[in-house]
Amino acid sequence: MAHNQLNIFIPSFAINAGTLISSPLTQLGFRRIRHSFDEYNQSMQTQNFKLSSVVSCRAIGSHGKVVFRSKDQKTSGAEIDDDAESLTFAVAMAKVANEVKAADIKVLFVKPLVYWTRFFIIATAFSRPQIDAIRTKMADLAEEKFGKIPNGDLKPNSWTLLDFGDVVVHIFLPPQREFYNLEEFYGNAKSIELPFEDEKPFLR
Repeated sequence: MAHNQLNIFIPSFAINAGTLISSPLTQLGFRRIRHSFDEYNQSMQTQNFKLSSVVSCRAIGSHGKVVFRSKDQKTSGAEIDDDAESLTFAVAMAKVANEVKAADIKVLFVKPLVYWTRFFIIATAFSRPQIDAIRTKMADLAEEKFGKIPNGDLKPNSWTLLDFGDVVVHIFLPPQREFYNLEEFYGNAKSIELPFEDEKPFLR
């Protein structure tokens, strides 16, 4: 009897580096994997199939790659529209970080590398009150203008994560930004040019 197979590939740091197992990004990845597996299982049961599945977790290259294979695929036109909508939202959130004086703001298109989101926003703040201000202003704008409510950290941490589904925001204090170095780990992701990048950088 053929097996229905759900293949999930997890970045190597999530398995091998003990210092990262409890990190917000790793926990987010595991939550999304669990959610996707539950959805897959429920879908198969609804169609009166007995689910016999294989979950394959593998650690791969230094520029981690996460691939989720599913039969539920959108048309190319719908995917392009969704990407454009997500990009508009990501740039709006990046502008918020810039307005609250975050530094070194990056928007990365990570969809080709991970199955569970389209864009990362990475920014540096210099205190937890500043992180809280960025988080609060992003959450307010996201709900008021885009109808999105984030999951993630409810209080500012040295690595604060806001999960909007198609866009995931990472706000770091400088030591944590340097230590986790997401830009290098996702080095194959495309960096999006931001409208405020030519402005004079904020100096502390």
